[in-house]
Amino acid sequence: MVIILGHRFLPSISNLLDTISLMTEPRITIRRAIPADAEAILQVKKAAWADRYPNEQAGITAEGLRKEFEDDDGNIDPAAIKRWQTGIASEGSDRITYVAVDDGRVVGYASPHRIDGQRRVGALYVAPEAQGRGIGRELLQKVLAWHGRDEDIYLHVVSYNEAAIKFYEKAGFVKTGADFPGGHELPELEMVLKGIMPWLPS
Repeated sequence: MVIILGHRFLPSISNLLDTISLMTEPRITIRRAIPADAEAILQVKKAAWADRYPNEQAGITAEGLRKEFEDDDGNIDPAAIKRWQTGIASEGSDRITYVAVDDGRVVGYASPHRIDGQRRVGALYVAPEAQGRGIGRELLQKVLAWHGRDEDIYLHVVSYNEAAIKFYEKAGFVKTGADFPGGHELPELEMVLKGIMPWLPS
């Protein structure tokens, strides 16, 4: 259908909207995770670890990281999936999991929580093929909104993951000076985003 205006032919509004929808990338949706997301979350984490964490100096190998997620048949460990399903189903006021969904597929997640009175970002990962699109930033914004900004928010990040450290620094986090060597685990350092005191009238 076209609309005739004078001697010009203009596409109808519906055709214009159809054209725009074809030209623009589907928007990433951030939503609360459900137990059915468990395996997809683990797939994202596995891919992100394989992409960023192998480090010869730290003694972290790709094979060792793979074994953190897979069973003897090379599939995501069913026991790990079950733990995630149970954890998501039992979330309360002290923890929550968000997933980033692109065209029906989970491409990132974040799991903020509170422990011992401390607010923490928790895990935040984006699948390697989905990085560079602002998904990590959207997940972090969701985390900060969930926590609120009236108190400090802490996180642990792998100490040699410079890309992640710079990402958090751009968001206002600073290193606290606390390090966690890790032993056989990933070495980490601590960062904090200082809370914003609410303005009070004098």
